[in-house]
Amino acid sequence: MMALLVPSRMKVDEYQDYLRDIMSDAGMINAAYSTPYWEPVRIVVGDNYERAIAAMQFYDVLLVNPLADGMNLVAKEGVLVNQKDGILVLSEDAGAFYELGDHALTVSPFDTYGTANAIHQGLTMLPEEKRKRAEALKKIVLNADIRDWFYNQVDDAMRASKSQAKKDSTPATS
Repeated sequence: MMALLVPSRMKVDEYQDYLRDIMSDAGMINAAYSTPYWEPVRIVVGDNYERAIAAMQFYDVLLVNPLADGMNLVAKEGVLVNQKDGILVLSEDAGAFYELGDHALTVSPFDTYGTANAIHQGLTMLPEEKRKRAEALKKIVLNADIRDWFYNQVDDAMRASKSQAKKDSTPATS
């Protein structure tokens, strides 16, 4: 397993603790299962876009698991550059879920057991099913048009505006 970590908010104690726990757990797994020529968990910390794209070319399973809308480009770039019919495991809270969720394996970012099962399912999936999912995801991303995205954003905003009660508006807004 390769984990490419780009820590953020490292001035927050909880984030520091979380990164320390991740490193500790990976170290314990590696201590128990490594051989002189292999380690089961490779963690790379740092922001290196080229390394990330290179790694995404060869994933078997890509876990994109934000707690709230985020990491949409990671999911989309991953399915575009992957050369192995890799499986996308996607948080139901990711913004990209609404576009890609039908062909990804869906997880709750708070369910570690379900996430482990989804990763296992992705690793053991039949090659034909992997290929179908990977092709469908690539097609969705390739066919996404910035004009459609912009139109949908404006349309969503207009619908939200119309659904608000008139008394909720201030004189400066329509």
